[in-house]
Amino acid sequence: MRLILILVALAALAFGGWWVWGSRQVDARLAQVTADLEDRGWQLDYETEGTTGFPYRFLLDLDEIAAVSPDGGFGWQSPRLRFVSQSYQPNRLIALAADEHVVRLPGQELAITAQAPRASGAVELDTRLPVSEATAEAGAVRIRSDLGWEATLGRVLTALRAVPEGEGYDVFAEATALALPEALLAAWDPQGRLPREIPITRLEAGLATDAPLALAGAPARVEALDLRELSLDWGPVKLDGEGRLEIAADGTPEGELVLRITGWQVLLDLAAEAGLPVAQSPLLRGALEQMQSDGVLEAPISFSDGRMALGFVPLGPAPRLR
Repeated sequence: MRLILILVALAALAFGGWWVWGSRQVDARLAQVTADLEDRGWQLDYETEGTTGFPYRFLLDLDEIAAVSPDGGFGWQSPRLRFVSQSYQPNRLIALAADEHVVRLPGQELAITAQAPRASGAVELDTRLPVSEATAEAGAVRIRSDLGWEATLGRVLTALRAVPEGEGYDVFAEATALALPEALLAAWDPQGRLPREIPITRLEAGLATDAPLALAGAPARVEALDLRELSLDWGPVKLDGEGRLEIAADGTPEGELVLRITGWQVLLDLAAEAGLPVAQSPLLRGALEQMQSDGVLEAPISFSDGRMALGFVPLGPAPRLR
């Protein structure tokens, strides 16, 4: 019996020692991340009492968070952010956010509320801490702008998972019950031809990267986007898309995305009535008529030499994806 008690005591001491060492590592990592961001020009303020949760969990609470980007164009404030990890599984992390956030963008400020926003993920145990999977979700999202507009989401879910072999990730995103700002709908669709709410949008894609996404070290660069599914169901308008883009070092995309749109005439009519010059072009409407079959428009959007085109119709400069 004495031997058993001694072994139990030694195990408890070892486990407690592991927690103490691990908690110090968490605090050191937080300090390092903060210093790295400040070296890059970020302004970052928060309050914390350090890691708690002895002996079974690592708990780290950040309170009164305020972050501002180096150029001052982006800011974020939140009353609380909690990180949780089990001491016996330290490579898996859960982040629990507050229900209220303030985001500052150039020219406006957004007040965002959400029900039970949370994220979880796992990293591999090596020096760079490469991400193997991550998920983020929230319900009842409401976005209010100080410019007077408001948008809501029933639920939003995003997920990322490293592919078993090679450098890359599978990505999934889904949003339900998206209600666009009333002012936008009133200006763009005053007759109410489209529902006031988009029931569901979904995206599935593959990302090829030059290195694993990691919590330490240089950031990975996306080299290719393989769009497997892009879907939207909006009353008479339904959209599906797929395609592949190669991303150059400067972020310029090369490749083609193909969109299949049911009810495209509704969108074109609304754009024309809103005064968009290209949508008022008989040439464009005629070209789209030739590209459609059984009411479904198959629209190839090509990206080449920094430009975009819908078939043979130029759309202007391509966005930089970096």
